Amino acid sequence: MQRVYELLTERDMSLLKLSSLSDISYSTFKMTERRNGQLSVDTIERVCRALGISMAQFFESWEGETPYDRR
Repeated sequence: MQRVYELLTERDMSLLKLSSLSDISYSTFKMTERRNGQLSVDTIERVCRALGISMAQFFESWEGETPYDRR
């Protein structure tokens, strides 16, 4: 969820707006966040489509690292 929030901040977009654009319920995002869970591949694909980015761009960070590099 951290990456989703980074992308939303870049775009000055709310989670509620992303929910609407991606057709993923707001509660799904919040429940995933509360449980420290990971988004499914399908959900990430829908988020990417809603934001107009590729999956590769989703997994890039500000520093050019992947989320796995931050362990």
